[in-house]
Amino acid sequence: MTKNIQWVEFKPQKGKLAKVLGDLEADVMEALWKLKFGHVRKIHKEVSRKRKVAVTTVATVLDRLYEKGLVERELKRGKGLHYEYKPAITKKQFEKTVVRSVLEGLFETFGDSAISYLVNHARIKDTKALEELKRHLERLKQGAE
Repeated sequence: MTKNIQWVEFKPQKGKLAKVLGDLEADVMEALWKLKFGHVRKIHKEVSRKRKVAVTTVATVLDRLYEKGLVERELKRGKGLHYEYKPAITKKQFEKTVVRSVLEGLFETFGDSAISYLVNHARIKDTKALEELKRHLERLKQGAE
């Protein structure tokens, strides 16, 4: 799943997860990571703690997140048929995927400037870690040429 990162669109002016997802998509993912799994109404109840939103809107967002590969769903029988949703990716995997995608985009577009900024402004105090970062970035740069 984490190899398919077509859903990553970085919007630096937005807050938290909304930098990558829509505002409501971010709230739904946060709710689902907290709940671990749930049907639309359960997820809606959690999202409603933060914002007023219709159940049908949460259902639509869950469908979009499913199409993006961020959630999985399984058809369940109970009082009728309904989907049970769960995250297809952990929050940590999501964060790593976003960071990788954004940095790869920066390196492709801005090359030396992106590397220079990381090395000079990342505020890494451990000189061993900084040297390792420099070596790793240089390997990335050489691989791109």
